[in-house]
Amino acid sequence: MCFLSLAVLTTTAQDDKKGTKSGSKGKAKTEKADKKDKASDKKEKASDKKEKADKKEKASDKKEKADKKDKASDKKEKASDKKEKASDKKEKASDKKEKASDKKDKASDKKEKASDKKEKASDKKDKADKKEKASDKKEKADKKEKASDKKEKADKKERATDKKEKSTEKVDKKEKKAADKDNTIKPAPKPKNDESKEADASTKKKVAGQDKQIGKDEKGRAIFEGPRGGQYYINSNGNKTYLRAENKL
Repeated sequence: MCFLSLAVLTTTAQDDKKGTKSGSKGKAKTEKADKKDKASDKKEKASDKKEKADKKEKASDKKEKADKKDKASDKKEKASDKKEKASDKKEKASDKKEKASDKKDKASDKKEKASDKKEKASDKKDKADKKEKASDKKEKADKKEKASDKKEKADKKERATDKKEKSTEKVDKKEKKAADKDNTIKPAPKPKNDESKEADASTKKKVAGQDKQIGKDEKGRAIFEGPRGGQYYINSNGNKTYLRAENKL
């Protein structure tokens, strides 16, 4: 544009020096120069407009790229946040699972301890029961042994009494046989009157033991029967006095 203006000024100066030429020729030349200037201005404006449009387009492209980059960055950031949340969630789930496992282990330990305690209590009870049974067994054995000893003593005493009775009966038979041999009729001797008193109730119970009372004699004394059939009463001295065969109930 400056170049064109300079050309116009130069042309004008030359026209002044040379003088005024033909009016129509100078006018045509000036109009041509003006058209050329206008065309040049128009072209320059179009170029500026295009340049501005290009700049605007470039700026728009740059902005669009920047927006895309921002969106990509936001997307990446969101993905990172999502991944981090998923990781936190997984970690929490793992912690929860671990706590549940610990709780289960504790419950199992508690159950095992209770089972051990119950088993020990059962063993202790079994030992106590065994000890008690052994004690009862020993006590029964002792009682049985004492009863056996008592019975043995009673049997010995009764055998001695039976022996004494048999000896008395033997003497009586011998005397009777001798009397029959002499063919002498003698009146039967009267049995000796037994006026012995019996023992008190506690002594009778103690001496008689398991022997059963079968009745009372004419004196009102309690008569007991031994295991071999001998009958006796218990005198005031606490001894058994056996009845003769003819005096038995």
